[in-house]
Amino acid sequence: MLQFCRLLQRFRRDDSGVFAVVFGIMAVVLVAMGGAVVDYVTLEQARTRSQTALDAATLALQPSINDPAETDETIRAKAEALVLERLGTQGIQKAKIDTVVVNRDKGELMLSGSFAVETIFVKLVGVDLLYATITSQATKGIANVEVSIALDVTGSMSITLPSGATRLKTLKDATHSLVDTILALNRTGNYAKVALVPYAQSVNVAPYEEAIRGPIRPRRDIQTISWTATGYQAITNISTANPAVFTSSRHGLRVNDYVYVRDTGVSKFDTQRLRVSSVSTDTFTLDVSGGINSVVANKGSFAKCRRSDCMAVFTSPGHGYAEGEEIWVQDVAGLTSYNNRKHIISAVTANSFVITGTAPNRNQTHQANTGRFWCRWQTESVGCVEFEFTDIGYTRRVQQISTCATERARNAATDNPPSTTFMGRNYPYIDPDPDYSNVCSSSKIVPLTTSKATLTSAINGLTAGGSTSGSTGILWSWNMLAPSFGYVWPTSAPAPYHQRHLMKAAIIMTDGEFNTVHCNGVVSGISSTGGSGNAERINCASPNGGPYKQASDYCTAMKNNTGIQVYTVGFGITKGSPAAIALENCASSLANHFLADNAASLNDAFDQIARQITALRLTR
Repeated sequence: MLQFCRLLQRFRRDDSGVFAVVFGIMAVVLVAMGGAVVDYVTLEQARTRSQTALDAATLALQPSINDPAETDETIRAKAEALVLERLGTQGIQKAKIDTVVVNRDKGELMLSGSFAVETIFVKLVGVDLLYATITSQATKGIANVEVSIALDVTGSMSITLPSGATRLKTLKDATHSLVDTILALNRTGNYAKVALVPYAQSVNVAPYEEAIRGPIRPRRDIQTISWTATGYQAITNISTANPAVFTSSRHGLRVNDYVYVRDTGVSKFDTQRLRVSSVSTDTFTLDVSGGINSVVANKGSFAKCRRSDCMAVFTSPGHGYAEGEEIWVQDVAGLTSYNNRKHIISAVTANSFVITGTAPNRNQTHQANTGRFWCRWQTESVGCVEFEFTDIGYTRRVQQISTCATERARNAATDNPPSTTFMGRNYPYIDPDPDYSNVCSSSKIVPLTTSKATLTSAINGLTAGGSTSGSTGILWSWNMLAPSFGYVWPTSAPAPYHQRHLMKAAIIMTDGEFNTVHCNGVVSGISSTGGSGNAERINCASPNGGPYKQASDYCTAMKNNTGIQVYTVGFGITKGSPAAIALENCASSLANHFLADNAASLNDAFDQIARQITALRLTR
């Protein structure tokens, strides 16, 4: 204790200045250590800025990795330039990119680099710069992609633009580019598939039409038409007995058979259907009261009827019709009274039926294997090759079935499979003048495929014509992505909704107002006159509402819990028009809606959609 006190006294008396020197040295160290926190914060702020700049460069350059002209060095140089441009000159020094790793199979680009910041406080201890490294890796954000593209191929697409190309040619070029970009996503272990839906008045679903809108009863051939079992047999004598006795050698009749008698000169017998009341080998009597006044010799004939009503039996093996159904008969030779008329059939068997409403001409014989018949009506489950209806001008019309499909009356705004409810059939209007027709487009759907050749051929083959059933185009852009439709095209079956690492996208393009909906597969009376004339429009309203209501219903349903991203493109459409509003509302977001008025803007719209679909994600 005494020694400690002496030390304190000496310290108090010491004025040599040694302590000041020591304190000065310690102060520098203490300030540097305290200021290091500030320098570190500055470094981390610079790291954040540098990382952001590198991330942006990586995302921008990733698409170029598949360009044969790009090497690791050119990518490195471009990345470094982008980073330096973004960082500017504020506080960050010696920024550089020194590592480039490209994995083209996986679509990956990794960039690494470093930078430095000038110190303020730790410079006091000889540290002028602090260094840090940054790394960024970009990979395609979605492993698998399924895209359906609904393309307007209506008559207005044949309009020529100021560039000299038609709207359709411009659309083809833009679609080729879009498809190429999407298919470029295909790589080992992943896939990108595209489906095409050309639409006009309806959608051509060939060769899948039977599975989609149901089978169609074909025209059937008639083998035979006969009302008599034996043909006419001569009557050699009619007695004056009561009842009269008819003589005809070995006639073969039985009691209760029915016969048709002609040319006897006796009105009570001629052109009558009469029942046989008694028989012997060569004679018979008929159920006719009273006798005749004089013998009839070698005059007249009779024929045994196949049926008690003496109506004709039609033979057509495997015809497929049922009791009470209606048929149209045509091209019968011999028994021509059946031609060009509707008939109700009865007594139906698997291979035959009877027409009871029209008696055959008893003086004519059917020429075997002539004549055909078919139906002109439809139910939800049964379709016919023709459909007869009343148009809005109250004229009866008949139109032919096509391979196109329309909206269904039940379960319309759903992706229920056709096996549950068939899609609507299409009986389009064909005018002698093609300019006035509204036919089923020759441009057919293409289910999801990775084949560039298939898609290229389909796009090149697109033709323009017909009115605009935009709602049908929207509906079919959904159907092509719906897993429930997969059984229709097993090798192109869509994946389930919400599957991990899968993006489903529908792209809907149109160049005009929606003007066409259907009733019973015919253009409905509520369709606008801009899309169709009186002759083709049926005198009934669509059960699902007008064009824009249906479009809205289908868009809403398509986006409901499916994960489908909807993109819409209006080509030559005025902003604020009904079509533009419908497309804007249909798109998943405003960023997914585009209006284009020329080739450049259409290409730009499709390019932006392609970029969104193929969007990158940062993985490191």
